[in-house]
Amino acid sequence: MILTVIIRTPANETRRWQQAQHFVSDAQDLGHTIRQVFFHSAGVLSAVHQDALPTWHLLAQRTGGEFLLCSQAVEEHRVEISAPFVAGGLGALVEAAVRADKVVSFV
Repeated sequence: MILTVIIRTPANETRRWQQAQHFVSDAQDLGHTIRQVFFHSAGVLSAVHQDALPTWHLLAQRTGGEFLLCSQAVEEHRVEISAPFVAGGLGALVEAAVRADKVVSFV
């Protein structure tokens, strides 16, 4: 199954972004394809949080999927982008969602 994952979980909601990380890892282990992980709104802060970043790096390498930070949220929260993340707009999310079998959102 091809999955697109949306993460809107704020950085201070540790348990919730950890659940998202476990979901991505478990889905990969079960043979699913992670097409894209899209960090939207306050979720961009979860992407670059110092405790979350090493696991996101590992998951990006393992899955080979796109790890996109919403470009508008990046500007709003003044986040610096570095690999494995790239900036992307909602159009990229819509395209990935259309091509996925399922879209899973963590809020």
